[in-house]
Amino acid sequence: MSRDDRQPISDTELAAASDAIQELREEVRDDLAADLGGEPDDYRADRFFSSADDADDETGEALPDGGE
Repeated sequence: MSRDDRQPISDTELAAASDAIQELREEVRDDLAADLGGEPDDYRADRFFSSADDADDETGEALPDGGE
């Protein structure tokens, strides 16, 4: 999915891109579970980072590098 023109992205194109990204996320989680073990749901970064103990005080979000 590439764009060659300078027109704003349409809602339909945005929805298609969002769906494609979601499908890719699911494929990656399935592949990680197959290669590394566990369940695909174990590889959801959004759950890991939102529940990590080491959160940034200003944003309240977890820092993937451990806060450094």
